[in-house]
Amino acid sequence: MKKVVVSGGSGFVASWVIADFLNHGYAVTTSLRSLTKADGIKRALARYVPATALANLTFFAADLTQPDGWAAGMAGADGVIHVASPLGHGTESTDELVRIARDGVQNVFQAAVTAGITRIVMTSSQAASTPDSQVTGTLTEDFWTDPQNPELDAYRISKVTAERTAWELAAAHHLDLTTILPGAIFGPVMTQNLSSNAILLQLLQGQPALPKVPLEISDVRDLATLHRLAFEQPVASGKRYLAASQTLTMLDVARLYQRHFPQLHLHARPLPNWATRVAAKFIPSLRALVPMLDRQYHHTTAAAETDLGWQQHTPDDTVLAAAQRLISLGLVK
Repeated sequence: MKKVVVSGGSGFVASWVIADFLNHGYAVTTSLRSLTKADGIKRALARYVPATALANLTFFAADLTQPDGWAAGMAGADGVIHVASPLGHGTESTDELVRIARDGVQNVFQAAVTAGITRIVMTSSQAASTPDSQVTGTLTEDFWTDPQNPELDAYRISKVTAERTAWELAAAHHLDLTTILPGAIFGPVMTQNLSSNAILLQLLQGQPALPKVPLEISDVRDLATLHRLAFEQPVASGKRYLAASQTLTMLDVARLYQRHFPQLHLHARPLPNWATRVAAKFIPSLRALVPMLDRQYHHTTAAAETDLGWQQHTPDDTVLAAAQRLISLGLVK
């Protein structure tokens, strides 16, 4: 039985990656900053993974911001699925956030080298494939974010830095690396760690004014599958794969929810772009959206579909599945 290491086992994406690998006959060991979370994660996974497969899951203690514990936790594994990303505390400068992102990659990759592991699949982000807002047309995996672009926020700069660091380390240590670049990741949550689904919860709770931002959506279930396909298929070696191409705006999502959940009596109206720009000066969570307001480009997932036979849910299916899970958890009041 092959064994993989998944970093950050308590995360939204990592939980689905773990489930997918377990359900396809792998043993999985995953890192947690605190092992007190292990039992809760197993209970959450039990909804999606049979007990016989779940028995092949183990945990080890390690923190992305520290080198300790990683190499020992990776001992005997056949590969690393590096999903976790340190996000900081929201108070860091751009330089500090970039350093945190770079250090997280270095800690995991150096540990893999120490443990004798060469195969790594890493979750990057379409933030590492973001042009300036005036670019038009279709972007492929060949496009890289320019960190000097003045439109970029610290998050996007940190993401492209993290991926560049990964490729530099792969070249230096002869690692077999593949990177996966999702867009806005939605889908059913396993735990009450909502991640980006918190945006959808706000819609379900009646947020009335919505920025006109087109989001390229990745279904978390499809994203997990893509990590496994990339790990398994030699054609993926040394490549980047974009993992979002289908687009919805938040207004599209709100109208979809109005049709499917009439009992919630939702109301929604578009927030003018000028109002979003003004509000972003005072609301940090809106700042990342400003460069996307006038976006005319889009990404293609043709490479993943052609190379790996990857398939995606429709974005409507994705956001509806996410909403149904949030409602079933009793989070929609």
